[in-house]
Amino acid sequence: MNKNPIPLDNKQFLLRGSVLRNSKWIYGVVIYSGHETKIMLNQSLHSLKESTAMETIQNSLLKTVFLLIFFLSIMCALCSLWWTKNHTNKHWYLEQRDVNAYTFLLQSISFFVIFHNTIPVSHVYIEVVRFLQAWFINNDIDMYHKESNTRARVRSQNLNVELAKVKYIFSDKTGTLTKNIMKLKHCSIAGELYPEGSQNKIIYNSINHSTKNNYVLEFLRIMSICHTVIPEKSKLTDKIVYNASSPDEQALVIGSQQFGFIFHTRSPTSVTITTLYGEETYEILNLIEFTNSRKRMSVIVRTPDGQIKLFCKGADTGIIKRLSKSGEKYKNQTLMHLNDFAHSGYRTLCFAYKNISESFYNKWKDEYLNASAVLIDRESAKNKVAEKIEKKLTLIGATAIENKLQDNVPKTIQALMCAAIKVWILTGDKEETALNIGLSTTLITQDSSIIIFNESNLTDLRHAINQKMYNLDLKVETINCTLIICGRFLKHALSSDLKMKFLKLCFNCKSVICYRISPTQKAEIVDLVTKYTNEVTLAIGDGANDVPMLHKASIGVGVVGLDGLQAYNASDYSIGQFNYLLKLLFVHGAWNYEKITKMVYFYHYKTVVFNSLQLWFAIYSGWSGQVLFDRWNIFTYKSLFTVSLPIVMGLFLTSCSTETRLKCPQLYYKTQNVFSFKMFWIWIINALFHSIFLFWICLFIMKHEVIWIKGRVGDYSVFGNIIYTCTLVIVCFKAGLHIQSWSFIVHLAIWVSILLWISFIIIYDELKNILMHFTVFININEIIFRSPIFWITILFTTSVVLLLDIIIITIQRTLSNDMTNND
Repeated sequence: MNKNPIPLDNKQFLLRGSVLRNSKWIYGVVIYSGHETKIMLNQSLHSLKESTAMETIQNSLLKTVFLLIFFLSIMCALCSLWWTKNHTNKHWYLEQRDVNAYTFLLQSISFFVIFHNTIPVSHVYIEVVRFLQAWFINNDIDMYHKESNTRARVRSQNLNVELAKVKYIFSDKTGTLTKNIMKLKHCSIAGELYPEGSQNKIIYNSINHSTKNNYVLEFLRIMSICHTVIPEKSKLTDKIVYNASSPDEQALVIGSQQFGFIFHTRSPTSVTITTLYGEETYEILNLIEFTNSRKRMSVIVRTPDGQIKLFCKGADTGIIKRLSKSGEKYKNQTLMHLNDFAHSGYRTLCFAYKNISESFYNKWKDEYLNASAVLIDRESAKNKVAEKIEKKLTLIGATAIENKLQDNVPKTIQALMCAAIKVWILTGDKEETALNIGLSTTLITQDSSIIIFNESNLTDLRHAINQKMYNLDLKVETINCTLIICGRFLKHALSSDLKMKFLKLCFNCKSVICYRISPTQKAEIVDLVTKYTNEVTLAIGDGANDVPMLHKASIGVGVVGLDGLQAYNASDYSIGQFNYLLKLLFVHGAWNYEKITKMVYFYHYKTVVFNSLQLWFAIYSGWSGQVLFDRWNIFTYKSLFTVSLPIVMGLFLTSCSTETRLKCPQLYYKTQNVFSFKMFWIWIINALFHSIFLFWICLFIMKHEVIWIKGRVGDYSVFGNIIYTCTLVIVCFKAGLHIQSWSFIVHLAIWVSILLWISFIIIYDELKNILMHFTVFININEIIFRSPIFWITILFTTSVVLLLDIIIITIQRTLSNDMTNND
């Protein structure tokens, strides 16, 4: 076991076993099994992705505020020197100070200490809100998939805001858009079509028709032998249950049962099946596994009569070109059936076999054994040896396997496109299947034009792309067309001088379908679009072959599938069904972005409105650097009395309900413009105006000496505490104005904040004897609470300051509701 940290660079690491992630290192626990290492992890893991847009904005705001405080401190220090030089002589009771560089430095530091509380620490609030938002997503009952007992799961809560800004979605097909529950629908054997329900016809031909007998029997034997399924007897029903690594294999094994060929026993070296003629045991000599590059799998067996045969199944591109001339007898009819199957949206597989001599097999076996012992590039070495035996095959037939769409997939894709999100489907299926899935998911509509690139060479492809670019009016923001391209041609388009033209053409199409595409190409496409558009991209898939794609996208979403939990565990967000993507983006994503944006606005508002009071007091106190509030008041303002308000806004501020957002997809892209620096500065200016009204209204009310109880006169500490109280009340109600629905928690946060301050005054006043050396907070309890001026000032100041806000917010909500109803 190796737990040494592996620094990240531009390389890829081959690991097998568990991987622990944190922000800077990957700890690999490498466990070798046999001679294979199968799991490839890219350095772009979800926990190591670049900073989000919100974090970048926050860093920019932090720098801006720091610079403003720095220059404000210098300006105030200059004003202090100017006032000292021109006014000190007029006030005999003030200490005479020299005007020099040392005094300027001290005053600058004093004012910076006064204003330093304005520097935001909103990152802490954002992290708390992100954590709670992730908890809401994890516990959303509408995103719970009952059949698989799966809840939504958040692994990268720092991407919660990015969910609201997705522009491109890249989706796998099988298991992501489809249920991945396979069912054998049709068979093509020796050029003859056997549609669903014709089991009796196949059995009749296998027994009575001598011309078809061998082909039908070999076809059924391949279905029941060429796989990696493990049979188990169910304890409940006493029937055989098949555990398969692929739903396709399970469908074929179950389908072969319908024709009288039952697979029931597997040992490390043999497979036993029951046929129409009795029980047959086949010795497994070699198993050449399926890979994405080979697109086929083969098994070499010794038949009960001692003959060696190779059974092969796979995609038509992996089988057809390996046929012998005599083995192409039924090629044309089979290809016609394959096209019909693909047009119907079925998954297709071709079946072939080959008789092998004993001498050839023994020679090949030694080569394959040597290739399996190679330490460097073992898989490539094994594939080269496998090529030698997987040729001159005889085509027997093909199968059509149905894989139905998940619930509400067409509706989901239509809503995504209405929200100005471009959907790309990346699939390994053939062109006809890809075209059918585009039609069935409404990605291709009746009024859509289709661009298909199937040119045979790079020159023709270049000419076709240039012609399409010339014909299409690229000034239009979105062209109502779908581009369809094969992975083989896509490789040329992305590796030549055509890359930028091709990408530009894709960006101007409303949707793109890439077929016959490998996992590596999926990741390459997602990476290119993410980099060239600089937009938020989302990749969604369910299998291990989708993991590289998920890591390359800005956001990776894993769907729980039957192919394992690799994508589910390697993603930023996990969901049970494709249609849950709507609520994840339209509701949670939009809400999260809106809430955190308003929370950031409000946090800076409450900080500026409080600290700018020190600036107005500096003007009034001759730029002396005297603080208006007690040091404990300054500390507890952010850490106690207003600590809950930004969090409440970040959790409970919603402008539209769940039903409204799901019903009106257009609200999604409108929400993407919630944050703007213009609106940020509007909040800051609003805070400055509020603080101006606060300070000068309170100053006007208390400008003359106010006689309190027992003949006491109000001083600057009384003045400061009255302003502090008014500020806290206004900030609390300002938060409440922007929260449309006042729940119990909202009430609690607002009223408890105010009551905490009142309680604090009482308790603090009782401790005056202990704290007299640390505070000027003496007898404030007796002075302000018993004075009607205190209560009148709070009511009057709060009403005047917030009146304009109430009017503006009312108008905005009225207009917003009208626009929502129109949509």
